[in-house]
Amino acid sequence: MQKSRYSCAGHKNKRIKKAKNRLVLVRDSLRDLCVTCFNPMFRFDQFEGWFYKHENHNTVLALIAGASIDKDGTKHPFLQIIWNENSYCLDFPEEEYVVDKRQKRIILGSNIFSLRGVRLNIKIEDFSLQGVIRYRQLQPIRYSIMGPLELVPFMECKHEIISMNHELKGTVRINGAMFDFTDGKGYMEGDRGRSFPKDYVWVHCNHFSEPASIMAAVAHIPFMGCSFQGCICVIWYKNREYRFATYLGARVACLRKTCIILKQGQYSLKLFLTNKNSHGSGTFSYKLAAPRKGKMTRLIKEGHMYSGRFLLYQGNEIIFDLYSNWISYEYEIPF
Repeated sequence: MQKSRYSCAGHKNKRIKKAKNRLVLVRDSLRDLCVTCFNPMFRFDQFEGWFYKHENHNTVLALIAGASIDKDGTKHPFLQIIWNENSYCLDFPEEEYVVDKRQKRIILGSNIFSLRGVRLNIKIEDFSLQGVIRYRQLQPIRYSIMGPLELVPFMECKHEIISMNHELKGTVRINGAMFDFTDGKGYMEGDRGRSFPKDYVWVHCNHFSEPASIMAAVAHIPFMGCSFQGCICVIWYKNREYRFATYLGARVACLRKTCIILKQGQYSLKLFLTNKNSHGSGTFSYKLAAPRKGKMTRLIKEGHMYSGRFLLYQGNEIIFDLYSNWISYEYEIPF
């Protein structure tokens, strides 16, 4: 009888997985239909990009692969690389850019990005990067971070979380030095649309004393001739997912350069950042190209290995109080 119960549970999990796959297929089909129907009438420059973050015990290697796309469909592929206190931006010919959005597989020249990992082969005048990093045990969220807004056409920017936290295995050679990312942690997300919000903050961290992952973002959102301050946040803690989002009734109680407070019903999340990194010295922000009306003509700031504290409350009861020296922080806002 025990074996029978396990067998039934296995069949149930397979049915649930199949139903989720069908829902994803329906969602993607509806989105593709909207693009097919509306794009010929309202053509505009746009962008698409995917963000891959890799961390070991003392190094962060972040990669942004994507393209800006003209009204006529011409693509201008790029790869941005963030390593320690340096950032690089490489352009590629259109014919060297291949994307399978359903399988989340991107090819840029001799570089490959997928759900299984990345294969890198970069060599420019003052920087070289070669190696393979494999991903294991991806941690997707329960449903799209955009919620019902996923199907709304013409939004300025749509965000996608592919994996909040996953294991890494592999080594890369950067400027001749070997870096081992085995047993490190990774994160993966994507964006598409016309422009990044005119002002926003984004935070991610998956290095804590307890198993946890947190992503939070607050942004100015233009919508149907108006605008509002919106937020999205996903927390994975003790095998449970907590979510804050404007479409769920969340509001931003505080937004400063070193403090973000979100409230939603009986829950509240408090984030406090310091201007020091794990070594006690000042934090360093990298300049990255970002989209403005489809063109990568804007500069934003992104930093890694910030120190800070996250607190999650349910009413007056604290669910966790977590500290980390591995916070990634991106912002473009007039504090």
